[in-house]
Amino acid sequence: MKSLDEIAKLAVDTANQLRRNGIRCSVAEVIDAANALKHIDIENEEDVLNALKITLAKSKEAGQMLVKSFRMISKDGDQVNEESKFKKGESDLTFWDEMGEASRGADQFVFRDDRAGKTNRRLWFSYSPSDIISRKRLNPPKPAEIIEVRRTIKRLRRRLALMKGRRFERDKYGEIDVWKSIRASYSTFGEILRFIKIKRKKTRTKITLLIDVSGSMDSYSDWLLKIMHTLCRYHHNVECFLFSTRLFRATEILAKSSPEQVVELIWRWADMWGSGTKIGRCLMLFLKRYCGMVDRNTTVIIISDGWDTGEPRLLRLGMQKLKEMAGRVVWLNPYADKPGYKPLTIGMLTALPYIDIFAGISVLDNLSSFNRFFGKSLKPLKRGEKLGLSRVLRRSLYRYRLLSVGEIS
Repeated sequence: MKSLDEIAKLAVDTANQLRRNGIRCSVAEVIDAANALKHIDIENEEDVLNALKITLAKSKEAGQMLVKSFRMISKDGDQVNEESKFKKGESDLTFWDEMGEASRGADQFVFRDDRAGKTNRRLWFSYSPSDIISRKRLNPPKPAEIIEVRRTIKRLRRRLALMKGRRFERDKYGEIDVWKSIRASYSTFGEILRFIKIKRKKTRTKITLLIDVSGSMDSYSDWLLKIMHTLCRYHHNVECFLFSTRLFRATEILAKSSPEQVVELIWRWADMWGSGTKIGRCLMLFLKRYCGMVDRNTTVIIISDGWDTGEPRLLRLGMQKLKEMAGRVVWLNPYADKPGYKPLTIGMLTALPYIDIFAGISVLDNLSSFNRFFGKSLKPLKRGEKLGLSRVLRRSLYRYRLLSVGEIS
């Protein structure tokens, strides 16, 4: 029989591991988990796992992530910090071996081999054609720009809403509102001739932001900083990731810092700025490690120009899985604002069939550009509704994508 300290440590370690993988766990839920563990046989692994599932997992994806986290804790004896794997000079060779990719270039790095169950330190010098370590000193956004972007993003969240809020609206297929029906009967001397039905409004959504910081997006760096800082600092249920040839989770840096501090922290930790572009590889890595952050109430916003030097097969598989998991996929391309633009790059042609909304980055700059694209209405878009490409253009690009991918692969 384990002590109360060991039971509490097991509950806290499991909750921390879930939080690092994007699953939210409150303090009350951790206390409930610890109390549940006190009433079962702690030596029975199946009972412990079921108790943790009941108290900490709120969805199917959270349950799957909890199983992985629990196995990792019970196998290693302590939690593994997922975020520390992708700091400067570190790599997860197990994942790259699965994807058939080569290891990092010249640098001293620490890698963990899950098959061997041990950590090694090695000095490795080699040529790397795709991955470089590069930092960039960004300019902090001005307060007036942040205010304008906040107004636009607030309207964007209303238009992309997938989750029901607290307010109600009338709907002929909703639930009967007894009090409003009685009040409406006053005009007919207390006789109810029709029932008033209501339903909850969709006013909220969870946002996962994937931002391309490769060399082709270098001229938009300051704009990207303004957008991701405003989203994470002033809005709830937002996750932000930076990617080029690697993936970096920047949510905690952006959510609790001022613009000046964000500039310093990004310069210190995000060392893949201006590197190459492996959209498919980074997307598969995101789905492998942070799949718990995406569900049918999540809007995934990808900001990229579509220039991809990786394998189209990985991008196609990643976009297909992302489309199945997410409620809506939005792709913002900086070149889409230019007149006569056609998304004919291999990356855009591969991702196009799985995109719900395709627009330029100007829709987040000011309200006038946003209203021209989304309209002035605040009514949420329907699930599966397409914006940004006509059917004729989509069909022609889809045929061109099949030909292009077939020639490459």
